[in-house]
Amino acid sequence: MRLKVKTQRRGVRAFTLIELLVVVAIIAVLMAILLPVLSQAREQAKQTVCLANQRTLALSFAQYANEYRDAIVSSFTDATGWVDWPKREDGGYLNNNQIRRQTDSNAEWRGIRDGRLFPYTRQVEVYRCPSDRRNTLSREFGALAYRTYSMPNYLSGDAGWESSIGGTRVSARVTQLRRPADSFAFVEESDPRGINMGSWVMYLNKQEWIDPLTVWHYDKGTIGFSDGHAIVHAWVDRRTIIMSRDQQFYLDASNNADHEYLRTRWWVDP
Repeated sequence: MRLKVKTQRRGVRAFTLIELLVVVAIIAVLMAILLPVLSQAREQAKQTVCLANQRTLALSFAQYANEYRDAIVSSFTDATGWVDWPKREDGGYLNNNQIRRQTDSNAEWRGIRDGRLFPYTRQVEVYRCPSDRRNTLSREFGALAYRTYSMPNYLSGDAGWESSIGGTRVSARVTQLRRPADSFAFVEESDPRGINMGSWVMYLNKQEWIDPLTVWHYDKGTIGFSDGHAIVHAWVDRRTIIMSRDQQFYLDASNNADHEYLRTRWWVDP
């Protein structure tokens, strides 16, 4: 004799619309909290790479001087400089119009590899900050560009420029620097013209900028010094931040602490 066993099916309770909306709201709040944190962590990682690049360049600067009897590598972008001008495959130089029309970074890479410091750095990636978005074709940041870092003109740069900005002469040897630990050798520059052209310059005889800087690290920039060390420096004047963000030239720097910071670390004869 078979016994019939009654099985009672329990109904599966579904989420109500209100409960689903609460869950979605909680997820949205968590995302709002976590996304800025993740973004900041990602930018912190890029800043760390950028600082390491600056240290590598600063050490390469010091190694070059040590190998060449205290000679300072030229800060200008030419055949005698720390980096050379962008080149075609046949070795010819690009003109300014060709630089602005570039669709890749090959020409600039050739110039970097032919620079006087490349035997000490050995990697093209060292010359670019990962936060530098000018190497995209969006044109949001001006013409396509790869190299982030520039050297100030007072380091074996152009004598004519140095005289015009209020300097007395360029320094040809490390022994001519007052304090190598306070003499900056590399800054992050955001030139919109397709390459950081020439050397980085600023007026010393009046409170006015010439070339822009960068503010990619939450209003900060990395700086390499002549003795081989590098730092992350916060730009504090709002005008400096706007100038750098908008890639503007020749802006007022009256009572600007950032201008004064770099001016006092620019070698000038007593």
